[in-house]
Formats: sequence, structure tokens, C-alpha cells
Amino acid sequence: MLLGMYPKDHRAWFAAEMQSVFEESAQEHRKRGGARYLRFLLAECAGLVGGLGGAWAAKLTRGAYTHHPQLVRPSPATALPQEVQEAQDRVTIHLNSLLHAISHHDFVKARTCAAEEQKAREDLRLLRARYGIAE
Repeated sequence: MLLGMYPKDHRAWFAAEMQSVFEESAQEHRKRGGARYLRFLLAECAGLVGGLGGAWAAKLTRGAYTHHPQLVRPSPATALPQEVQEAQDRVTIHLNSLLHAISHHDFVKARTCAAEEQKAREDLRLLRARYGIAE
């Protein structure tokens, strides 16, 4: 229910990951017993509510999320110039940091990671243009 209150574009990119992490963690805590499970649920709800405020603040100040996560694992080795391959790897590292921060409800860090990913993508775009490599 709380995920449904997040901005639509946030849900499109992160809801599946957030739901998956929550369900996995809930299953682990359920096995430990009532009081621990209740504390877990309260902490998760508080994290979601806090993240909800951050997501709407980002949406209202920027209008929309401007990054587009697509790489979640390192790129396979190719015949690309070393400089381009390293730039692709930096994008992957920043994206993985972003996804980790989101999955742990650390939305302040997620915004920082998103900005770093955006810069890494721009650097990669410039390198591709320099070498004449299509997206």
C-alpha cells in the first residue's frame, strides 16, 4: 500500500526491487518470532514513509527521475577502447550503489548515487562520441 503512494516513475523503476527485498527480509524476520517481526514491520514502514517524502521531494524539485538504470552487472569484455570500457564499468558501479541504497531505504545516499551515475553516463556518452561508438 505504501509503495502505491510513491511517484509513478519511482515505482516503475524501484518498486519491484523494494518489494522483493521487503518480502525476503520479512520472511527471515517472521521465522524469528513475534516481537522481532513487529519491530521489523515498524522499522520498514518508517523507512518507507521517510523514503516516500524523499521521493516526492525529488520529483517535485526535478520534475522526474533523470537517470535510467539498465546495467546491473559489469559489461562483458569487448573490443571497445579501454577508456570506454572503464567508463561503462563506472556507470555499472554507480548503478549498483544506487540500487543497494534504495533496497536499504537510504534515499539520501540514493540521490547522491543517482547524481554520480548521471555524471558517469555523461562521461561515457562523451567518450562514445569521441570514438564514434553508437549507444
